[in-house]
Amino acid sequence: MAFTILHTRLADRGAALPADCLRVANGRITAIGGPEIAQPGDTLVDGSGTTLLPGLIDAHIHLAPGCTQLAATYGVTMQLDLFSMPEVIHQETPRSSFFTSSIGATAPGGHPTIAFPPIPYVTGPDDAKRFVADRVAEGADHLKLIYDDGSGAGLNLPTLDPRTVQALTDEAHTHGLTVVAHVSTAAAAVTVAECGVDVLAHVPSDLMSPEDIEAVADVAVIATLSVLADGFNGPSGHLPLLDEPELMARMPARWQDLLDQQSRRWMPPVPPDSTAARANTLALHRAGVRVLAGTDAPNPGLVFGASLHRELVRLVGAGLTPAEAVVAATSAPAEVFGLADRGRLTVGARADLLLVDGNPLADITATQRIRHIWVGGELVRPEDYAGSEQELAAMRFLGETTDRILAAVKEMFPQPRPT
Repeated sequence: MAFTILHTRLADRGAALPADCLRVANGRITAIGGPEIAQPGDTLVDGSGTTLLPGLIDAHIHLAPGCTQLAATYGVTMQLDLFSMPEVIHQETPRSSFFTSSIGATAPGGHPTIAFPPIPYVTGPDDAKRFVADRVAEGADHLKLIYDDGSGAGLNLPTLDPRTVQALTDEAHTHGLTVVAHVSTAAAAVTVAECGVDVLAHVPSDLMSPEDIEAVADVAVIATLSVLADGFNGPSGHLPLLDEPELMARMPARWQDLLDQQSRRWMPPVPPDSTAARANTLALHRAGVRVLAGTDAPNPGLVFGASLHRELVRLVGAGLTPAEAVVAATSAPAEVFGLADRGRLTVGARADLLLVDGNPLADITATQRIRHIWVGGELVRPEDYAGSEQELAAMRFLGETTDRILAAVKEMFPQPRPT
């Protein structure tokens, strides 16, 4: 179907284009200009009072059945999966797009193995060549590795050593793969940057020094501020996503119920402090580091698609401008991960589009006021997901994952037997 969107603000790379109309045919953007670009037979979309964005990109998720369908209903048309099992990857029928690392590289018993069935581990540098080759054979688009000993959370976990991180990074680069490293502390971020990784998954949760910032200046960072900020109950007594009316209006009932259940799970008396993470995000951004928007969905409190809009609010709260936050969810991840036809409003780009009321370049909450979404030029119908088999499969999958984690935790911390 060919259509032309008329009289809208076109937002590309965080700035408004001089043109105000955009035409789509055969799933691609074919023209940008004035009303004259419309062709006979085009469907005309009145964009008065709106802004047209490239489809949003969530740079950090873990796949669940149907997650591409759910994300698309919120205008998130691309997701970057950073650790999933091949059987989950191959059963997903994409409504929007995703790229994957497949299984991440971690030490035996290291993070996050309690959430997954048995996986291949990396025991040292000699395993790097085989591990990367196996991920490439599974169809991996990038490599994920874990460098986290748990100290940031007061735990003691096995983790890869720096020589192994270096070997994995070097081997992945020989295959042309971008390397994403999970870290939680400033010291770990510096170490993996010295090993040549390309992206940090998570901004460190302890305050980075100016020397730390300088040491990672050539590495992009996926901030994932919402993991702490939205994963625990807010002042209202429940998870913050439940307090967002525009986002909840699109939320299927089963996901609303899941958020309500998660609001009633055990939580520490005081939520984790994300002050240092916000300060690090701003300091890295000011140092020229590419900050990318990512959620780490489906961790508790986080929902595919919906939570990326919350992450944008968190980035602005950390000190980025609304326009810079939009870049973090569009052109920046596309450029860092080499997605040549995504994240931009340019002729020839794939027509993944988000039309919203208002101006998100000035008010980031405008991304939540969704009017229309197109994936590959096809209009997204949110009602097609709610109650679908994909939604039911997601609930089953998340229930099984939760049961697996709880069983592992009980084994690690057995309850005392009654006497």
